[in-house]
Amino acid sequence: MKQSNKIRIKKAALRLFGEKGYEDTSLHEIALAVGIKKPSIYNHFDHKEDIFCAVLDDLLLSETTAYQHIQEQMKKDEPKTNLRMLFDLYCQRLMTTEEALLWKRVTFFPPPQFKKMIEEKFFEFENVVTEILSAIYKDAQAADILREVDGNEFAASFFCLVDGIFLEHHYYNEQVFRQRMDSVWKVYNLGIFKGKGE
Repeated sequence: MKQSNKIRIKKAALRLFGEKGYEDTSLHEIALAVGIKKPSIYNHFDHKEDIFCAVLDDLLLSETTAYQHIQEQMKKDEPKTNLRMLFDLYCQRLMTTEEALLWKRVTFFPPPQFKKMIEEKFFEFENVVTEILSAIYKDAQAADILREVDGNEFAASFFCLVDGIFLEHHYYNEQVFRQRMDSVWKVYNLGIFKGKGE
């Protein structure tokens, strides 16, 4: 089924905003990427700002849906595996989605006029992940496999872990990034979960 021009405009804008940033992407470039004339964009969006807001709405929906989907696959009696699944999902999306490229750009360099909106979307996304982490924490506590950390420390440590990974992805090629993923998980795993016999 052929996609509507509105969807195609948003997809092209997602890629261009991610690669070039909001300020350096023109409506002409978006139209060119879609294969339409610039005035045709106004049949769907009033301004470039409207396209950017729609793309960010789609980005948040895509990210939260992916995380909620992985939560549905988690098994209550496997909290350590569930946490690794969450970590792997984060890294996999960072490496393979256009949403991640835009998310990274707007997090590091938010266009000033959208800074507040981006922060709100960031915290909305973080709340979704925090709920998943809270469930994993309770299951890990029940299984008595955690070291002495409370729920807030558990969530904060995970967010700091993935924030570091977020930055690492910016500097390293995929092969090195994957190696660093495994290394950082090994150390994190040793730090947060009890070893055998503890």
